[in-house]
Amino acid sequence: MDFEKIITFIRKLCSKFLLPTVLQTHFKPQDIPYVDKENHLPGYKLNVGFITRMRLNHLLDAGDITAQKVELFHTASLNFFVKAVEYALQRLPLSEPLLKHARFLDVRQRAEYGVEDALYFVDRYAHLLPYHSPQDHDSLGEEFLDYQTMPVPILEADPDIEGFWANMASLKHKVTGVGRFDRLSTVAKLVLVLPHSNADAERVFSVVGLNKTKTRNSLSLEGTLSSLMTIKMADLEPCFKWEPTQSMLETAKSATSSYNRPDHSQSTI
Repeated sequence: MDFEKIITFIRKLCSKFLLPTVLQTHFKPQDIPYVDKENHLPGYKLNVGFITRMRLNHLLDAGDITAQKVELFHTASLNFFVKAVEYALQRLPLSEPLLKHARFLDVRQRAEYGVEDALYFVDRYAHLLPYHSPQDHDSLGEEFLDYQTMPVPILEADPDIEGFWANMASLKHKVTGVGRFDRLSTVAKLVLVLPHSNADAERVFSVVGLNKTKTRNSLSLEGTLSSLMTIKMADLEPCFKWEPTQSMLETAKSATSSYNRPDHSQSTI
């Protein structure tokens, strides 16, 4: 899950310049005392990469650089690592509750979480998940307990979470034929399709800007521009590979000729 990857990334970054004992006693990234100098590795043990370290040692042995310059490099590298961790803690969504509650989707961690994690999404997306009655909460709780206690096959180190929940959505009760995880799988599918960023929206704005320019400022969002964007996004093939049919070219030419006729121009003024 994304939250686990964020934690792994920050801890991996810290391992490049902190004593191992510091990371052994501090799991949460926010709690790691990465600024304290007594927790830093000595310069020659900083993890700057094997090739960089070999090159640095070669230059030192050849007399191309002095020991003082090597120490300056170590100091600069250490400052970079500290600033990188500081930037990561400020920018990455470590305090975002959505990522924390979404961890119940990972079947490997199902015993560590509870139905309250699924109910978080029911409350947050009430218009999409209509499970608000006490009976719905009880049913969701029963499905979650079933999910936690059901036997599962041996999982890979990095299982296919989407495939797992697609299979969960298809399971039926043998007697009633009703979905065994009807509510829980619906919550899971909503969480899985949540966008990771606003890149898609930014891409749409970019397409609008490329088409509606100063020389083409009369394109209407409800008309030609909307049609152009709909066609572009619906077509999986790049536009420069698309070839119109002969009948389409004839129709377009006929429409252009009709539009440019004098009687048509006068009628539109």
